[in-house]
Amino acid sequence: MIGPRVLAAALCCTGVAAAQTPRPGVTVDRRHHRVVVVAGPFDLEPMAPMEGMSMESMMPDTLAQAFAWPVQGWFRGFESEVVDSLGRPLPRDLLHHFVLVDLDRRTLFAPVAERLAAAGETPSSAVAPASVGAPLAAGQRLALYIMWHNGHPAPERGVYLRVKLLWSPADEQPRPLSAFPVNLDVNARYGQSNTYDVPPGRHEKSAIITFPLSGWLLGAGGHLHDYGESVRLEDATSGKVLARINAVVGDSGQIEALPFDILALWDRGLRIKAGHPYRLVATYNNTTPDTLRDVMGEMMGVFAPDHPERWPAVDYSDSVYLADLQGYHAVSLLRRTPTAVTY
Repeated sequence: MIGPRVLAAALCCTGVAAAQTPRPGVTVDRRHHRVVVVAGPFDLEPMAPMEGMSMESMMPDTLAQAFAWPVQGWFRGFESEVVDSLGRPLPRDLLHHFVLVDLDRRTLFAPVAERLAAAGETPSSAVAPASVGAPLAAGQRLALYIMWHNGHPAPERGVYLRVKLLWSPADEQPRPLSAFPVNLDVNARYGQSNTYDVPPGRHEKSAIITFPLSGWLLGAGGHLHDYGESVRLEDATSGKVLARINAVVGDSGQIEALPFDILALWDRGLRIKAGHPYRLVATYNNTTPDTLRDVMGEMMGVFAPDHPERWPAVDYSDSVYLADLQGYHAVSLLRRTPTAVTY
């Protein structure tokens, strides 16, 4: 069991630290057990409002940094901020999302590269206590991708993203519980777009999810677009709702927040059985007269398998793995020398 105060405090959003002039690159802060990745500068021209835009028409994901993870230990979360050239905070909504891809570990449900961390406008941070983490070996290849969206009327010049990646050292005692990010998607099509359209009115889309390993789901969050209401996980046999993430929605249907649900407050979390069918359901309430294009419905969780050593191994020659990386223009990264890391 993870202490409720510790986990609740650790997984909530944190404030931005004092301004620091950004220096692009990757540095290691061993004193505070963090790897700091700075990407930029980017010049962002005004773009049309996101509502009604297809994902393909938006600024594509940009490879910001590719580097080898420099330390042995457990990755336990991130803090992120959008800043200007003097390190002063800029509007968070300039960032559509970032994603940190681990080329050397696959996901649980498909033979594609693991998404180790990701965030959009919210939350700016997600940090687990030192008792939990995803094991990382020194040398594992990571790639940071960014999608920007400047919905403001004026250009933004010299924009940076600073991401602080926190870890627990290999000699941490007691030894952390090995837990991994999992992504459950109502429209998973690996190597292809996972977006779909929503007609006017209330709409639900679902998918059956089967875990190949037994374990514990420690926490869960969601990813929805505007007019999204909730994403929930059900027992597909009994229909019992096991976890639900309710969006905080503004008067105009915009997503203001998607809380992270901590499932391991009073016990070990939500028990997951290998081979048992679960149903993921994403709910939208489209109050507009038009079809919403290219929305998503996902639940992101932290999963602690009973036997981490049985996590499926990555196959670098797998056609689905390569097709997925091709979407990030990342196949060449398998042969590329990673960015130098400063200590």
